[in-house]
Amino acid sequence: MNRFKTKELSEFYKQFQIRKYKKGEMLIRADDDPQGIFCLISGYVRQYTISKNGSELTLHILKPVSYFPMVWAINGTPNIYYFEALTPVEVGRAPRDELVNFIKDKPVIIFELMSELLEDYAETLTRVENLVFSDAYRRVISILLYIIKHFGEKRIDGFFVKHRFTQQDIATLVGIARETASLEMARLEKAGLVRYENHSMVFKNTKKLERELS
Repeated sequence: MNRFKTKELSEFYKQFQIRKYKKGEMLIRADDDPQGIFCLISGYVRQYTISKNGSELTLHILKPVSYFPMVWAINGTPNIYYFEALTPVEVGRAPRDELVNFIKDKPVIIFELMSELLEDYAETLTRVENLVFSDAYRRVISILLYIIKHFGEKRIDGFFVKHRFTQQDIATLVGIARETASLEMARLEKAGLVRYENHSMVFKNTKKLERELS
C-alpha cells in the first residue's frame, strides 16, 4: 500500500479508540446504519450477503490496511452487506463526516481509495463470471487463486497462507454447498495442488493450479 496514504490516514485514525472483535463477531449488519468508517488494523473481515433462502455468499475478504464501508462513506449509498470478523480483528472507527472532511481536500488519498474500490470491483466481476460459467471444481480453484493473491506469502516451496480457510469459508466464497466444497478440496489435495500444515494452507504449484482453471 502506498506509504503516503497509510501515513496520512493512520495518523488521522490515531485519535480514535482501537476496537477489538472476536472471530465471528459482527462489525456491521446489513440492516443497520453503519456507526462510522472502519480502518482494519489487524486480522481479516468477511463482507457477505444473504439470499432470500438464507444462503450466504462472501463477496470480499478485507485485510489490513482496509477502510470500509467506503461506498456508503463517499456517496451515502445505504449499506446492504454484512461485515464479520473472520479472525480476531482490531479496528479504528471514525465518524463518517470527520473522515470525509479530512480527505475531501486530499486528492491523492481520494484517488488511492477509488483505485482500491475499482480493483475490488474488477475482481468481483471476474468472480461473478466464474460463478455463472464455471463448474464447482473451477469455482473452487478460482477462489483459491484469489486467496493466494491476497493472503499468500511466497516461500521456497510455494505460497503459504497462514489463515486456514475452512470448507465452509470456501463454500460461501463460491456459492456452493459445504459438502461440494469438501469434495473439490479433497480432489485438489489428492492432486497435490494444496496441502495443509497445522492451521495453514500451502500451494506448491500455482502455475498448475492456473492451468486447471483454464
